[in-house]
Amino acid sequence: MKSLKSRVLSGAFAALMTLGVAAPALASWEAPDASDAPDYTTVTSALLNLPVQITNLLGLVNVDPDHIKVVYLEDILSGDALVDVDNTLNHLLVDLQVVNLQNTLNGLDLLNDVTIGDILSDNDVDISDVVAVKVFDDGKVLVFCK
Repeated sequence: MKSLKSRVLSGAFAALMTLGVAAPALASWEAPDASDAPDYTTVTSALLNLPVQITNLLGLVNVDPDHIKVVYLEDILSGDALVDVDNTLNHLLVDLQVVNLQNTLNGLDLLNDVTIGDILSDNDVDISDVVAVKVFDDGKVLVFCK
């Protein structure tokens, strides 16, 4: 049987771990960088990554439109990393999956009849410019555009 002290310490450790994990995710949404970019270094990685992004989008419920942020890949990637993504996106199978992602985004209602398409329009971004998304556990979303 665990002592009260042991249980309290275990609970405190669990709380610290939770806070420690949540803080980087929030910082990542606030100031996205190359580590947030989709793994499109190869066709295989993109084909494995895109269905997960779509599944994560479909799991969103009642998202605050202020929690959607548009990120341009050229703002967070440079040089060879950007060239790799461009080359991968030019592959037919990847392109088809990106169109599937765009169609999913286009029909996704967030909250109070606001769609991601509305948010993209407000940022002068066309849905056809979207190439990836990143959904955080707290419901915040990064929408990556080219």
